[in-house]
Amino acid sequence: MSKLLQGRLPFARGDTVDTGTFNRTTRLLELSLDAFDPDSTPQFNTTDRNNRQFRAGDVIWNTSEEVLQVYTGNQWMNLSSASSIGAVGSVGEVQVVCTQADVVITVSGT
Repeated sequence: MSKLLQGRLPFARGDTVDTGTFNRTTRLLELSLDAFDPDSTPQFNTTDRNNRQFRAGDVIWNTSEEVLQVYTGNQWMNLSSASSIGAVGSVGEVQVVCTQADVVITVSGT
Protein backbone atom coordinates (compact mmCIF):
# COMPACT_ATOMS: atom_id res chain seq x y z
CA MET A 1 0.00 0.00 0.00
CA SER A 2 1.20 3.48 -0.73
CA LYS A 3 2.27 5.68 2.13
CA LEU A 4 3.12 9.33 2.26
CA LEU A 5 6.76 9.81 3.19
CA GLN A 6 7.02 11.58 6.46
CA GLY A 7 9.18 14.65 6.57
CA ARG A 8 9.35 17.94 8.32
CA LEU A 9 9.64 21.24 6.52
CA PRO A 10 12.83 23.06 7.46
CA PHE A 11 12.74 26.12 9.59
CA ALA A 12 13.84 29.24 7.78
CA ARG A 13 16.53 31.41 9.23
CA GLY A 14 15.10 34.83 8.72
CA ASP A 15 13.36 35.21 5.37
CA THR A 16 15.40 32.61 3.45
CA VAL A 17 15.89 28.87 3.22
CA ASP A 18 19.10 27.27 1.99
CA THR A 19 18.72 26.17 -1.68
CA GLY A 20 19.89 22.62 -0.92
CA THR A 21 17.32 22.27 1.85
CA PHE A 22 14.61 23.70 -0.38
CA ASN A 23 15.48 21.30 -3.23
CA ARG A 24 15.56 18.24 -0.93
CA THR A 25 12.21 19.22 0.60
CA THR A 26 10.66 19.73 -2.83
CA ARG A 27 11.92 16.31 -3.97
CA LEU A 28 10.49 14.67 -0.83
CA LEU A 29 7.09 16.21 -1.60
CA GLU A 30 7.28 15.07 -5.25
CA LEU A 31 8.06 11.49 -4.21
CA SER A 32 5.26 11.48 -1.65
CA LEU A 33 2.62 12.85 -3.98
CA ASP A 34 3.60 10.58 -6.89
CA ALA A 35 3.22 7.47 -4.71
CA PHE A 36 -0.14 8.42 -3.20
CA ASP A 37 -3.49 8.49 -4.99
CA PRO A 38 -6.43 8.79 -2.57
CA ASP A 39 -8.92 8.15 -5.39
CA SER A 40 -7.47 4.80 -6.46
CA THR A 41 -8.21 1.39 -4.96
CA PRO A 42 -5.02 -0.70 -4.80
CA GLN A 43 -5.16 -3.73 -7.12
CA PHE A 44 -3.47 -7.08 -6.41
CA ASN A 45 -3.85 -10.62 -7.66
CA THR A 46 -4.35 -13.31 -5.01
CA THR A 47 -0.68 -14.37 -5.01
CA ASP A 48 0.63 -10.81 -4.57
CA ARG A 49 -2.01 -10.10 -1.92
CA ASN A 50 -0.96 -13.15 0.09
CA ASN A 51 2.74 -12.19 -0.09
CA ARG A 52 2.17 -8.69 1.34
CA GLN A 53 1.30 -7.40 4.77
CA PHE A 54 -1.95 -5.51 5.28
CA ARG A 55 -3.66 -3.89 8.26
CA ALA A 56 -7.21 -4.55 9.39
CA GLY A 57 -9.54 -2.35 7.34
CA ASP A 58 -7.39 -2.25 4.19
CA VAL A 59 -9.51 -2.51 1.03
CA ILE A 60 -8.21 -3.87 -2.29
CA TRP A 61 -9.51 -4.96 -5.70
CA ASN A 62 -8.54 -8.62 -6.22
CA THR A 63 -7.76 -8.97 -9.94
CA SER A 64 -7.71 -12.78 -9.79
CA GLU A 65 -11.23 -13.04 -8.40
CA GLU A 66 -12.52 -9.68 -9.73
CA VAL A 67 -13.96 -8.70 -6.34
CA LEU A 68 -13.55 -5.88 -3.84
CA GLN A 69 -12.07 -7.25 -0.58
CA VAL A 70 -11.44 -5.97 2.94
CA TYR A 71 -8.87 -7.41 5.36
CA THR A 72 -10.26 -8.08 8.85
CA GLY A 73 -6.88 -8.60 10.48
CA ASN A 74 -6.80 -12.36 9.95
CA GLN A 75 -8.79 -13.02 6.75
CA TRP A 76 -10.05 -11.42 3.54
CA MET A 77 -13.77 -10.82 3.14
CA ASN A 78 -15.44 -10.15 -0.21
CA LEU A 79 -17.38 -6.91 -0.40
CA SER A 80 -18.73 -7.73 -3.84
CA SER A 81 -19.31 -10.62 -6.17
CA ALA A 82 -18.01 -10.64 -9.72
CA SER A 83 -21.33 -11.84 -11.11
CA SER A 84 -23.68 -9.68 -9.09
CA ILE A 85 -22.61 -6.09 -9.72
CA GLY A 86 -22.94 -4.16 -12.93
CA ALA A 87 -23.26 -0.48 -13.64
CA VAL A 88 -24.66 1.64 -16.42
CA GLY A 89 -24.12 5.37 -16.32
CA SER A 90 -24.69 8.54 -18.25
CA VAL A 91 -24.27 12.21 -17.56
CA GLY A 92 -26.58 13.06 -14.68
CA GLU A 93 -27.67 9.49 -13.93
CA VAL A 94 -26.07 6.35 -12.46
CA GLN A 95 -27.76 2.97 -12.35
CA VAL A 96 -26.59 0.04 -10.21
CA VAL A 97 -28.01 -3.37 -11.15
CA CYS A 98 -27.87 -6.46 -8.94
CA THR A 99 -28.60 -9.27 -11.41
CA GLN A 100 -28.90 -12.07 -8.83
CA ALA A 101 -31.63 -10.32 -6.85
CA ASP A 102 -33.34 -8.41 -9.69
CA VAL A 103 -32.70 -5.09 -7.93
CA VAL A 104 -32.14 -1.83 -9.81
CA ILE A 105 -31.11 1.39 -8.05
CA THR A 106 -31.16 4.59 -10.08
CA VAL A 107 -29.64 7.86 -8.87
CA SER A 108 -30.42 10.93 -10.95
CA GLY A 109 -28.66 14.24 -10.56
CA THR A 110 -30.31 17.64 -10.91
